[in-house]
Amino acid sequence: MTSLAHPNRRNLMIGAAGLAFGVVVDGIPTFGEQAASATGPAILNPWVTIASDGTISIMSPASEMGQGSKTSLPLILAEELDVDWSKVRIVPAPPIDAVYGNPGFFGVMLTAGSMTVAGYFTILRQFGAQVRQVLLDNAATHFGVPAAELTTEPSTVVHAHSGRRIGYGEIAAFMVVPSTPPQIPPERLKKPTEFRLIGKDVMRYELPGKIDGSAVYSIGVQVPGMLYGAMIYPPTIDSTPRKRGRNSDR
Repeated sequence: MTSLAHPNRRNLMIGAAGLAFGVVVDGIPTFGEQAASATGPAILNPWVTIASDGTISIMSPASEMGQGSKTSLPLILAEELDVDWSKVRIVPAPPIDAVYGNPGFFGVMLTAGSMTVAGYFTILRQFGAQVRQVLLDNAATHFGVPAAELTTEPSTVVHAHSGRRIGYGEIAAFMVVPSTPPQIPPERLKKPTEFRLIGKDVMRYELPGKIDGSAVYSIGVQVPGMLYGAMIYPPTIDSTPRKRGRNSDR
């Protein structure tokens, strides 16, 4: 059996299904070349949406269980995308394993075993770099210069030769998203010495709500007609039930 910590190539590709570019309609990804709407945000793929005001929405496929997973995964993608973290909006991902599944758990959306960051780390970095390249390509067309002459600063594409700059939100207004993502070899990803977000002191997304009391915990959720269940423990270790349940097969 393949180790969860070291998924093989097949398992990695299951989790990487979300790397295909496309738009999201009613929670289901559709693919093909897409031009940005003049009245709406540019949806680059099932993971990232960029609004004209520069707000960047990034999906988080993990449940928050106290270890910062909800913040960590969008932050990993944002690092390679080179965004202004203050402009990021974190959105819980819908339950679509084929798009948001954890490669470390064979493509299943599962938060367990401290495998969230390890499972998603590589593909989210690659994905962020791919989205950044699409922004560079669109800016290059807009400026009429080679993409190789452009670089990025947080949420901004810069052409150093002419001093021109354009924000990601501005690019979103005219962006054309390719039907297939650009190829980004591993050596083109950031080196750890270049990280601005990963490994830095960044406020966890859910922390303010825990401090001011606005956070809603599952134990505090109430719905109409809600029932409660509780475990009944026997008084001694060798106790057995007096009666088996109707659906019991034991």
